[in-house]
Amino acid sequence: MSKKAFVITGLGYGDEGKGKVTLWLSSKHKAHTVIRTGGPQAMHRVVTSDGHEHVHAQFGSGTLAGARTHLSKNMVIDPYAIISEGRSLQKEHGIRDIFDKITIHEDALVITPFHAIANRLKELSRSDKRYGSVGVGVGETVLDAEAFPEEAIRAKDLYQPNLKDKLESIQKRKILELEEIISRIDKLPETLRDRAHFEAANLQSEKTIEWALSWFIEIASLVGIVDTSYVAEKILGRSGTVIFEGSQGVLLDRFYGFHPYTTKVRTIPETALSLLKECDYDGEVTSLGVLRAYHTRHGGGPFVTESTELTRCLPDPSNQNHQWQGNFRVGCFDVVLAKYAVEVCKGQLDGLVVTCVDRIQSLGRWEVCRSYSDPHINPFFISDFFLQNSTDEIIGIKVSDSSGRLQIERQEELGRFLYQCFPNIEVLKITDPLFIGFQFIRDELNIPVYAVSTGPMNKDCIELKYQIDLGILQ
Repeated sequence: MSKKAFVITGLGYGDEGKGKVTLWLSSKHKAHTVIRTGGPQAMHRVVTSDGHEHVHAQFGSGTLAGARTHLSKNMVIDPYAIISEGRSLQKEHGIRDIFDKITIHEDALVITPFHAIANRLKELSRSDKRYGSVGVGVGETVLDAEAFPEEAIRAKDLYQPNLKDKLESIQKRKILELEEIISRIDKLPETLRDRAHFEAANLQSEKTIEWALSWFIEIASLVGIVDTSYVAEKILGRSGTVIFEGSQGVLLDRFYGFHPYTTKVRTIPETALSLLKECDYDGEVTSLGVLRAYHTRHGGGPFVTESTELTRCLPDPSNQNHQWQGNFRVGCFDVVLAKYAVEVCKGQLDGLVVTCVDRIQSLGRWEVCRSYSDPHINPFFISDFFLQNSTDEIIGIKVSDSSGRLQIERQEELGRFLYQCFPNIEVLKITDPLFIGFQFIRDELNIPVYAVSTGPMNKDCIELKYQIDLGILQ
């Protein structure tokens, strides 16, 4: 049997349907393993063809199709969440040997309760100006590992005798780091004070260390913690199909998203492709970008095409308003943003999968935005950030490849400019069930559409290349 790898990348602000696509490909190609990158803040909902449903956070979205899970070294892990999700899969889906079906790379970063608490206290301190974090501590964990690498807890540390010492060190540092925020809790709005005091008390409690130790030790006893040679030989060296399932979307990427409304992990396809290169993978690789037939955003940050009407008309049962993220928002399909997301991927996409086509069909109309108006932006800055047409409308966002603080500052300024833009909306006629996923998006983004999804179930995905071969689509 030959070897195949699929790389799945979200091209929006998350919630594009990466889990659905992962399950579909896992079923279609009988994938033996799903390799996760990113963090556990991603909630990937899947519905199998026979109606079984699960929301994945740590386990790969091919689990219900029989695929194993590998949490790569580019994954940030939460031991408590892994065990909780595993037990849910055992109880609700009868997968009794679920913990035998997961491996973790020894270098994967581990979230501690102190990182999660710090994340939540910082968000509470921002009151009504939150960044939209999920509140599980991914960003805190990544930044701390960069600033204090000797303190970082990785999967290989979960069975080491100094684990408690590391936890105590992180706790002490976080208490000092958050001292000012804790001192100002009573100045927060009344609705936030009790939660902030609760978080601060847990931050300083010795019981929190004991709680973390119990889960960390348990996960180390339940799953296989492996090195790169294992991944290269036992996973990527096997015949058959593997699927790399990313988290979040490229519009939330640490360096290409619009700071500060971003994640601290990388969400570009290079995250997965670098692992394939490191392991000398010699199989076929197909890299697919996923986006909805309309755009969505969960939480704060610029969203040019946001529409109150579409948010009302296209509710999402699996994406309700979230305690930490905030409101779930909907807007029309944004060609400008989609082009930017594709360009961020630097030619590393072989095709697109367009999801939620059925939701647009139910409206009987398809609103799209191919340009922005910018009456309030100083023309001096336009050429640095945007592409314009002959009538001075914005038709593209320029990609910057700087790094570090300069890049983050540029992206923050870009986000401020996006707040000042207005969408120029067109209404297109829906001529057939596959129109949305094929012709318009293919032509506008100049990239093939590999498949479309016309419903929530695994069976609702339609691979277009077979339709083309049969002459059904011209």
